[in-house]
Amino acid sequence: MAVWQYLLIVVPEDSIDSNYECIFKNNKTKFLPETDSFWTNFDGDIPSIISEIDKIIPKANWGNETYLNWKGNGNNDEDNDACICLSDDKSKIESFQFRIDLRKASNITDVLQSILNVCKKMNWF
Repeated sequence: MAVWQYLLIVVPEDSIDSNYECIFKNNKTKFLPETDSFWTNFDGDIPSIISEIDKIIPKANWGNETYLNWKGNGNNDEDNDACICLSDDKSKIESFQFRIDLRKASNITDVLQSILNVCKKMNWF
């Protein structure tokens, strides 16, 4: 990750209290904690969510049906990206994270704000 990229991990807001200590406070590794337990009770419309992210950041040319990726144009200082991991049957989100390229103000006003609007609409934190 470049110094101008800022990583954000997204989880459903209503799952934070029951998972915080288990996931974050007790994480003794140098790696990011797994967040799949936060998504256990989420039952939102996954195709609609994917469609909304598609409108914000172009789909990347890697990944598969359960590991969805989006990637901005790094050559144009738009090195924004997002990743949603789905369960094998594609019925549940297991993780969602994104990075924002902080070199351009439009990445903040357009990309970041748009993703945060999706998060707000879905009651994600």
